[in-house]
Amino acid sequence: MNFIKQICNDLHVLRRVIPIEYVKIESYLANESAEKLINFLIVAEDHRYKYHIGFDLIAIFRSILKYIFYDKKEGASTIEQQLVRVVICDYRYNICRKIKEIILACYVKSVFEKKHIALIYLNIAYYGTKYQSLDAILGKYDLTKENVLENRVCAEIVARLKYPEPLICSAHRKIQIEMRVKHILYMYDKYSRNKFFLI
Repeated sequence: MNFIKQICNDLHVLRRVIPIEYVKIESYLANESAEKLINFLIVAEDHRYKYHIGFDLIAIFRSILKYIFYDKKEGASTIEQQLVRVVICDYRYNICRKIKEIILACYVKSVFEKKHIALIYLNIAYYGTKYQSLDAILGKYDLTKENVLENRVCAEIVARLKYPEPLICSAHRKIQIEMRVKHILYMYDKYSRNKFFLI
């Protein structure tokens, strides 16, 4: 019963917060840089984004198998799930949270457009200690949402979703970010050549 109550409470939060956040990104939707950032987000975080209903069964099974056979933890969260997590501020590591996240992600996908979901997530995501929104991380590069973004900047922004930048960035974290940036640029180039985008 407590689990169902928790879902209902979080659903109420999503219904209240996401429309407010949509208003904040509405004018940015038609911007070329917004489109590019969304595409970078998809190749880095959720390359089956166009095809799933809020959760990715393939990614979930792969994650389970890697944990069972290699004792390796791997993320399987979709962009919808990541948005849910940020909005409801639930970062616990347990199966109940994951199930709740999947249920709420399906709701988000059923109510909001994919492009809007991705851009809302980018706008409110955590990129580091000093970069707790898209405006903040763009400020790191002396940019705003009105600027045209180069591929490298898009990759650097999205890389910080997996490896947020701490206040004092260690050499190890800098290497992690740089390796992630290179991987994202490679994947973006690969998918661009295959005309993968269009959500």
